[in-house]
Amino acid sequence: MIWKSTFREIKESLGRFLAILAIVALGVGFFAGLKVTQPAMLKTAQRYFDKTALYDYRLISTVGFSEDEVETIKKQKDVKAAEGAVTFDIICESGGKERVLKMHSITEDVNRLVLVDGELPENAGECVVDSNLYGVSMIGKTIKLSDGNDEDDLEHFSNREYKITGIVQSPLYSQFERGSTSLGNGRVSGFVYLLPEGFADDYYTEVYVKFACDFPLYSEEYDAYIEQKQDAWEALTEDLAAERYQTVRSEAETKLADGKKQLAEKKEETKSQLDDAKKQLEDAKSQIEDGEKQLADAKKKLEYAPDELEKKEAELTEAEKAIQEKETQLDQAEVALGIGYAQGVGQIQKALNGISEGLFSENGDQGNGAAGSFSSGDALADAGSQIADAKAQIADGRAQIAEAQKQIESGKSAIAKAKKQLEESKTQIAEKEAELSDAKTQYEDGKKEYEDGLSTYNEEIEKAEKKISDGEKTLKELKDPDTYVLGRDTNVGYVCFESDSGIVDGVADVFPIFFFLVAALVCVTTMNRMVEEQRTQIGVLKALGYSEHTIMAKYMFYSGSAALTGCVAGFALGTFLFPKVIWYAYGMLYKMDSLVYVFDWKLAVISVTVSLLCSIGTTFVSVRRELTEVAAELMRPKTPKAGKRVFLEYIPFVWKRLKFLQKVSMRNIFRYKKRFFMMVAGISGCSALLVTGFGVRDSVTGIVTQQYTQIQTYDIGVAYSSSVTPEQKSELESKEQDGVEKSVFVAEKSMDLVGSEKTKSVSLIIADPDSDMTPFVNLHTEKGVPITFPKKGEAVISAKVADELGIKTGDTVTLQDSDMKTISVTVSGLCENFVYNYVYLSADTYEEQMKTEPEYKNAFVCVSEGTDAHLLGTSLMAMSDVAAVNISQDDMERFSGMMGSMDLIVVVIILCAAGLAFIVLYNLTNINITERVCEIATIEVLGFYENETAAYVFRENTILTFLGALAGLVLGVFLHRFVMSQIVVDMVAFDVHVKPVSFVYSVVLTLVFTWFVDRLMRKKIDAISMTESLKSVD
Repeated sequence: MIWKSTFREIKESLGRFLAILAIVALGVGFFAGLKVTQPAMLKTAQRYFDKTALYDYRLISTVGFSEDEVETIKKQKDVKAAEGAVTFDIICESGGKERVLKMHSITEDVNRLVLVDGELPENAGECVVDSNLYGVSMIGKTIKLSDGNDEDDLEHFSNREYKITGIVQSPLYSQFERGSTSLGNGRVSGFVYLLPEGFADDYYTEVYVKFACDFPLYSEEYDAYIEQKQDAWEALTEDLAAERYQTVRSEAETKLADGKKQLAEKKEETKSQLDDAKKQLEDAKSQIEDGEKQLADAKKKLEYAPDELEKKEAELTEAEKAIQEKETQLDQAEVALGIGYAQGVGQIQKALNGISEGLFSENGDQGNGAAGSFSSGDALADAGSQIADAKAQIADGRAQIAEAQKQIESGKSAIAKAKKQLEESKTQIAEKEAELSDAKTQYEDGKKEYEDGLSTYNEEIEKAEKKISDGEKTLKELKDPDTYVLGRDTNVGYVCFESDSGIVDGVADVFPIFFFLVAALVCVTTMNRMVEEQRTQIGVLKALGYSEHTIMAKYMFYSGSAALTGCVAGFALGTFLFPKVIWYAYGMLYKMDSLVYVFDWKLAVISVTVSLLCSIGTTFVSVRRELTEVAAELMRPKTPKAGKRVFLEYIPFVWKRLKFLQKVSMRNIFRYKKRFFMMVAGISGCSALLVTGFGVRDSVTGIVTQQYTQIQTYDIGVAYSSSVTPEQKSELESKEQDGVEKSVFVAEKSMDLVGSEKTKSVSLIIADPDSDMTPFVNLHTEKGVPITFPKKGEAVISAKVADELGIKTGDTVTLQDSDMKTISVTVSGLCENFVYNYVYLSADTYEEQMKTEPEYKNAFVCVSEGTDAHLLGTSLMAMSDVAAVNISQDDMERFSGMMGSMDLIVVVIILCAAGLAFIVLYNLTNINITERVCEIATIEVLGFYENETAAYVFRENTILTFLGALAGLVLGVFLHRFVMSQIVVDMVAFDVHVKPVSFVYSVVLTLVFTWFVDRLMRKKIDAISMTESLKSVD
């Protein structure tokens, strides 16, 4: 019967049973869920890093490692695996964009890749890329090494293009951060993995070592194991580097000597070839000049030849004319000679006739006539002689004319031949001109080729000589190699994951306990009210002979079953749901496997034990107190407490202005003090949780903006490879047109700040004594009071690290570097700082105590308004000796991303606080209505409307809720401070404060929850039966 009664009670008061179940489930779920989140995160990380074989040591040497040295490392004690790797930063083109990517060689036994899609490379021309930067669509496309890279950088690669075969995740990049670089804008956008054959180098830039140890992740045992090996591995790395240094130096000297010899031989050989070519050019030039001279002479002769021919032709014409004239004269002479001859003959005949006549005339006359006749005969004889002479002359003339005619014909023939030769000469000259033109072209080509060859020769010789000179200079300046033995604590993703999981653990140390306290309070209130309500039933059971143990077992089973069911449900849902939700938030930052479910038996036992103690324990106390009375007394209702005047009645001007129901409400509020305090305590707890949730968000999310806008007000940090020179200072100052508004040079050095019990790593900042740091770093206390830059013998320290080491203003502190050199200074101020730990020092102090001048290798730059800091950063990277450029905006985005994951955690806390507030309000309101059923029925009987009745009941709820919310604001401030003190992240300080609007949100949300509960409970008020409720208990 008792068990039937128990189950009937559960069924009839299902709302109260479920309220206990829900409050326990929420408390246990929140407690177990948050407490198991960090172990689940760490176990997930452990599985991921074990699967990918994340390195334990990363060995770096400035002279690299050979294959033999890697084999030596593999043989060391406890080494499970060791692999050499090649890493280079390079500017790549893909998808029409240029990005700086970090190129890695694929390793098989250490730092294994996780293939997301596609397949791994199979040859030197293939690669896999960062899944965080590229999508599946990039598979099959190519990545090209940009022509903007230095040739020396490109020489490290065997190809200029690589085909993408897949996208991967790497344990080296478990977080979104990809690191910084000296290329481009100083940011690495992603990573690319190649086969070792994809690199052209015959050495490794680093060696990854994995030890045969199985310590939990981030455990003290692992840290101690790694630390105790540090010295031995540093010595080993130094020895290997020293051996390789000697080998590299020897090879370099040999290579340099061979290079000099080859250069000398090449110079001699090339010089001989150039000299021969020069001589050939000179000979060709001489031949061309001779040809040009001959051609000019020929042209000149050719120029006069037509005139000469014309002259000769004219002479021939004149000669022909003269011959013709001579012939005419000869013809005339012959004619004249003929006439003369005829006359002569006539005269001779006449003379003969005269002679004959004279012979036959008288003697005297005949004698005179004969004498005359003989005289005429002599004349005739003379005329005949002259005729003969004339004929001879004519014949002679004819012969001369014939000879002249022959000469004329010969001249004509010669002129014709000369004309032919002239035409041939013209043709020959044209051919010679063409040949000379070709010769000139060949000469000019040869000359250009010679000049190009000479220029190339000079350039190549200059390059070779510069290369040899640089090699000699490098060899001369070659220092002992630097070596580094880096553990996992230098990997950004590894370290940040520990910090982020620590935040969750810090929250889990406080919030769940508070949830449990509120849940316990609700259980106590609920069971107390239930036992008081069922006094009569307890009395009847006792009167019927049931033992106290049996009666007690009924109520303990009621509360215990509700608590146990709620505990099991809450633990199951909480340990599954909360880690999943938080892991989803961190999944935006970290690329690992799916979350590993962790079942913590110890936590489960604690949850069950606390849940049962809160429920069964409070039930035992309540029932035990009632069972001390006799059955008859229990079956009678408790005598109501005597009414008392409330304090408002002593304030007439307030009390008289209240309506009747308002006065009743005020009396009820202050009359039932236990209900008053329970209600206020429960609501204040929920409100405090809301304030704390909002406060955690306010304290975490705003620190990055404050750090980079109110403390470190510079926009760009520039790092040089060595101490800056006056020329480099001037070069930076000259960048005003590019957007540099102000700049200051500082020395930055990592040192240890030694405390009384522990030591913390800090970054020492020393400003140029001639510069003003105010525009770049705003030093002020946590209350906003300005701090002047430290003078000689003083230092300003970040408040967080000072608080951790117990340092106060006026204390004397010691700074120690890696060489064990120390600086002792007086703390002149503790400055507000949220990211990293800084100590600010004057140059005089450093120089006096360290006996050396600071190395100013860094510069802070403020950019002018409207200037793109990234474009300016690219310009600054091009300056001489600049090693890296860091954009403050990038740091702000990176840290904002890290802290942004807190938003979802805070949302979860707020939702759980809201759920808790809802359940608390529902429970307390349900109790309030249940124990006042008769009173509410009486109000209804008196004729009050339903809305008035509901307002009468809920007015008390609203007032108590408001009072509880106000109390929760105060409680929330202290709870928030305590929670923030438990959230410890190395080198990150939080701005512990709650924004005014967060207080408003907390009160408003609490009142909204009250309004929802009132709407829900309205049905219960309307369902109260006036007749049944007013029946006497007797």
